Amino acid sequence: MITKQLVSLLAILLIFTACEKKETSTKTQSSQTQTEKASAASKAVNKLTMKATDGTIFTLSPTQDGIRFEGLEQKVVLLDFFATWCPPCRAEMPHLANLQTKYKGKVQILSVLMEEEKDNSEVIAFAKEYQLNFPILNSKENFMLSQALGGIRSLPTLVMYDKEGNYFTHYVGAAPEEMIEADIQKALAK
Repeated sequence: MITKQLVSLLAILLIFTACEKKETSTKTQSSQTQTEKASAASKAVNKLTMKATDGTIFTLSPTQDGIRFEGLEQKVVLLDFFATWCPPCRAEMPHLANLQTKYKGKVQILSVLMEEEKDNSEVIAFAKEYQLNFPILNSKENFMLSQALGGIRSLPTLVMYDKEGNYFTHYVGAAPEEMIEADIQKALAK
């Protein structure tokens, strides 16, 4: 009886925790607001051209209050920073696929792979396994984007932008689908 309860508790903790990104940097994240981060990012990076595993190119330009996503204007954009080895990231994938289907044409999820030199064939196999219906960005610019946002420390990290590309909210660790959906609805109504 105690073993079943312990296993259940461990499973719940695994789902609702975040994987720590493997990084040797000793810098600590300051208490900057997202707007300050976006402003600093616009000074450091003018434009990022990022490539998805299917060959699609996405161009992102930092702005004063967020990011301009070329070709995704008037859509809520959700950046999903993840790794294929991260259990909470994997657990969240079906929920993100559900949201992409439900809000097709209004929301665009972009998964940003935070693994260096991961072969596209492995990432494509991962996408097929989890039946993903949104692009996975796999390029060296992924790390530049992470740094422009203040450095992603835990995986998964989701960052949501409204229809004008302004920062809306973010989640560190696996977030319930219902919570993400409620925020999507608020961002769409804005």
